[in-house]
Amino acid sequence: MTRNAPLFLPRRRFLLLSAGACLAALATNCASSSDSSGSTENSDFDPKTATWDEILSAAEGTTVSWAMWGGSDNVNAYADEWIAEQLSNEYGITLNRIPLTDTVEAVNKVVGEVQAGQTSGGSIDLIWINGENFRTLKQGDLLYGPFTDKLPAMEYYDLDNPSVISDFGLPIDGYEAPYTGAYYIVAKDSAKVEATPQTFDDLLAWAKENPGRFTYVAPPQFDGSRFLLTALYGLTGGYEQYAGAEFDEELWNQNSPVVFDYLKELEPYLWREGSTYPPTQTRLHELYSNGEIWMMPAFIARIAEGIATGQFPETTEAFAMDGISLNDPSFTAIPTNAGNPAGAMVLANLLSSPAGQLQKFKPDVWGDPPLLSIDKLPDDMKQAFEQVEQDYGVPLKDLTASTVPVVNAEYTTRLEDAWEQEIPG
Repeated sequence: MTRNAPLFLPRRRFLLLSAGACLAALATNCASSSDSSGSTENSDFDPKTATWDEILSAAEGTTVSWAMWGGSDNVNAYADEWIAEQLSNEYGITLNRIPLTDTVEAVNKVVGEVQAGQTSGGSIDLIWINGENFRTLKQGDLLYGPFTDKLPAMEYYDLDNPSVISDFGLPIDGYEAPYTGAYYIVAKDSAKVEATPQTFDDLLAWAKENPGRFTYVAPPQFDGSRFLLTALYGLTGGYEQYAGAEFDEELWNQNSPVVFDYLKELEPYLWREGSTYPPTQTRLHELYSNGEIWMMPAFIARIAEGIATGQFPETTEAFAMDGISLNDPSFTAIPTNAGNPAGAMVLANLLSSPAGQLQKFKPDVWGDPPLLSIDKLPDDMKQAFEQVEQDYGVPLKDLTASTVPVVNAEYTTRLEDAWEQEIPG
């Protein structure tokens, strides 16, 4: 997962390309690696073939190292307090949270370790991940698994749901466990914004009538990249044409100029006339909170949190652009050289569990919606989820019904590169 990443695209792209150049060699190294979980004295122990009780026994008394985006105090508190407490009290496991600015840091760490011959006993046991980072590791045979069939929590998931079994169009094949539901929509201050833009043409018209009152985060920061993807969908005829498993070069060459022509036309009507862009989602939310901007693209969890905590105006309303706003879940994955894969599986299961999904769903905790299927839960848990949804502050089901999937990660990477070349300056 990549959130609140600062603007250092050249370094990020270099690392991903370097990783890609090493994949063939690394796959060979990984194939000959022996698994060493660090959680049992028996070096032949393999959680992939063990029972769940054996996995729990092997993980007890160990430390599990979780690499995750660290740009949110609320998310960090969820990990450091609730998750760490559950791991310790229920399973005798100690959590070591490894904060990341950008998930590519963890990808690069795994690539470097395996390239150096450290094919077991690695420093990272679990990664919060999705998109191009998952594709890099999966295609490079750098992930441990498949493992999700071992997780008891998976009984609460719809295994026919594309949001659960694919990641940016790439089949998960048991190498990722579901973690967060995320929806990229729009927030507005209804006291200042009467009409709700339903298309990107509507948005441009509104921006021209209200100059300086809209902006978006600078790509390649996560939120900004999502805005570019919604623009690609909204300006070129919808997401379906991009939904194939592979990147379509001809389609990209045909459609991408439309996106950047539009963004150039929009730029003079943005906050500060587009001379600068908010570097992080935190800064974007500050601009909205203090009234400098009246409308912003944002993740639904952050909108719900802002309303619940009073950070955002009480007149804040959320809306989705039909067929354009994003359904953008994320996952956890275990590197092939993880030092403690048994502990990683226990942590992944806790994060996927009804209890873990419920806790992070609460707006005053985090607000990220669940990925599990509520109808598969026992009645008491159903009621708990329904109560949180009633208190959520925005109509979750209505807003998310018209969202659409994120497609092959190469489209996002191309959008980021082109934005840096054509827009700022």
